[in-house]
Amino acid sequence: MNKILDQIRTEHPLVICYTNDVVKNFTANGLLSLGASPAMSEAPQEAEDFYPVAGSVLINIGTLTKHHEHAMLENAKIANETETPLVFDPVAVGASKYRKDFCKYFLKKIKPTVIKGNASEILALIDDTATMKGTDSADNLDVVDIAEKAYKEYQTAIILTGKTDVIVQDNKVVKLSNGSHFLAKITGAGCLLGAVVGAFLFRNTHPSIETLIEAVSVYNIAAERAEQLSDSKGPGTFLTQFIDALYRIDSDAVAENCNLEEVK
Repeated sequence: MNKILDQIRTEHPLVICYTNDVVKNFTANGLLSLGASPAMSEAPQEAEDFYPVAGSVLINIGTLTKHHEHAMLENAKIANETETPLVFDPVAVGASKYRKDFCKYFLKKIKPTVIKGNASEILALIDDTATMKGTDSADNLDVVDIAEKAYKEYQTAIILTGKTDVIVQDNKVVKLSNGSHFLAKITGAGCLLGAVVGAFLFRNTHPSIETLIEAVSVYNIAAERAEQLSDSKGPGTFLTQFIDALYRIDSDAVAENCNLEEVK
């Protein structure tokens, strides 16, 4: 496995986060604990200064509004123009026609480096009939099939999250089975993962599947460690322990505990 985590701790890459209002503080603290440098910047007017020195940009549509639409698109265009890696998180895309229409338009105009979402969200990007309740993900979906179809349609790396995570890149498919049930009990867990993936990109607009495996595994194994210290208490304790676990986790622990299955 790569050891990009060590590089993050040494170089502290700048991750620009255009993310939703609910998770900004949690996302910034998670990135700082990991070793990255967050900037919660939304203004396209400063993107041309920020993006050339950033390791990546995250665009998360969680609190989408008409005001945010224009800025998200402008920021994403600048990311593409400056060859800055872009992680796109289509939060709750299937919950409303408004969200789905925006994401479809966004993906026609913009080339993301990674699309990250749960099974229902990724399905909504490839199936116009798919619906969902908020950010919930259905448990009865064929996650590998959904991820592969999304990869084929958008020709970019796909990270599909859930009880089993699926990553597709360069026609390779892997399943990861680390993580904690508490991640579904705190607000913004998936949103932070998008930012963590961004921290691993280091201006690489075509990351290897190994890079994406490391990013997701760091996050999920840290969550497992936090759960061990929180199981008798609850999600409030877990949230604090998770930030601490991101700070303490090292590359050796990731390599030893990564639960990976190669699909093809």
